[in-house]
Amino acid sequence: MNMAKTRLIKPEFNQTKIGKLSKDEAGAIIFWRIVIIAALDLIVAWLFHYITHSPAEVEAPFYMNVRPVLAWVFWGLFAASVVYFIITIVKKIDTSAYVMTPAMISAATLYLAVVNTGVFYNVFRITPYLFYTMTMIVSVLFAVYYIYTILLYKK
Repeated sequence: MNMAKTRLIKPEFNQTKIGKLSKDEAGAIIFWRIVIIAALDLIVAWLFHYITHSPAEVEAPFYMNVRPVLAWVFWGLFAASVVYFIITIVKKIDTSAYVMTPAMISAATLYLAVVNTGVFYNVFRITPYLFYTMTMIVSVLFAVYYIYTILLYKK
């Protein structure tokens, strides 16, 4: 008598919405995720370059008046995105096939809040190439993560 039952246990990846998509459909989602990350980086880098390389008549009002307001706005957006992220986890909503997942939204708002308006603006103003380098490295890491975890495991 064979008491042990054998059954095929599928990996957790195949249980998600993105795991059930074809390789082409998943590749399209990954492509648009990378486009969103690149667009965010380009817009933020261009605005940062514009502000830091402007005359004092432009940078001083930005630094004194606009930057504090943007800091509050971006931190508020980050708090809202974390709440959304927690809701999707608690309600077990599968957002793996979304073009922009709650984790991406939280990462983008954290990037805007911390790097550009809050903590590191003065440091990056002095050494802007550090800002550009860190932005590119983090973006490439996100892209590699999405490609590796999703596309390389598709059959």
